Amino acid sequence: MLLVDITIDSVVRYASVQGYALTHNYRPRIIAFDAPMLAIPSDHGGFARMQYGKIVFNPLLFSDCSVWPPQISCPITIKYTDTTEAAAETVFIGTAHLDGFNRESISYSLYGPSYDETVASATAYNDTLNVILNTILTGIAEIDAIDTTYARASSPNVTYTTSGIQLAIELASAIAQFYSHLIYVSGTTAYLVDLKLDNGSRTLTEFQFFASPNYWYKPPVSLARCATFIRSSSYPYGQELSVTAYHTTEANINTALDDIIALENAPRLNFGIPMIAGNFPALGEKVTLPDTAHVDDLSSWIRARKLRYDFINDMVNIEGEGAVAAA
Repeated sequence: MLLVDITIDSVVRYASVQGYALTHNYRPRIIAFDAPMLAIPSDHGGFARMQYGKIVFNPLLFSDCSVWPPQISCPITIKYTDTTEAAAETVFIGTAHLDGFNRESISYSLYGPSYDETVASATAYNDTLNVILNTILTGIAEIDAIDTTYARASSPNVTYTTSGIQLAIELASAIAQFYSHLIYVSGTTAYLVDLKLDNGSRTLTEFQFFASPNYWYKPPVSLARCATFIRSSSYPYGQELSVTAYHTTEANINTALDDIIALENAPRLNFGIPMIAGNFPALGEKVTLPDTAHVDDLSSWIRARKLRYDFINDMVNIEGEGAVAAA
């Protein structure tokens, strides 16, 4: 059940696609809702942003309040539950901004936190990835702490001096990408996850995912280039990848480039699973699934890098890189 709490004229209104009499009365006021997606900016890591679309309400949402025309900016919380309101999992807290309205519908776009803090030019860093990202991320007002439980056991060194003012979140994202880590924020905590580790795991049966998984390979990366350093893949053809180095030592840079190449050239899958509150997959989680509907059976796994929350159809679509193998 999709549950939306939207504050209009300082009063919380409760809306859903269908009507639900829970702790609060969630009236059927949602006409459409684009599935939000949580995804990393590149296939070798970075800060995962929630990508939001639009939510469309029935004008009856405003029928019992003193605001008309529709309020332009409204605080909004989006939750999901398959049992009770108390058990609902919060997916989004942010702002709904009015796009437009007519007699049949009112359309809002959704906006999350801005993370607009900056890092000064000529800021020098020389410490472990964990320490430096903790410094950068906790300098953002909305982030209080960083969890490195699933970061690399031996945190790589970062040696870098900024050139020009940079957004703190973008700098953190770029450094994490170079070292094949991802970052996501839940509540006021930022989570740092090594793309080569499992952020938890689950094994599915064929009755726990929808239809046929899609398997594909990106155009291969033939080499990764970083200033004067180049590392080649096993493919002499394909595309070249240019990245910014966050170290000055050749051995450290080469290790990072090799990790990037391996992730970029790995097979990829996507598939949908039922949406179950309290059991949403996490970014970096390893998911193993069987597939016996091919010429021969397959048993494959991926680590989740993109999560699309289809609340209307009660489904989470998972995408990531991993391994495709015969069962």
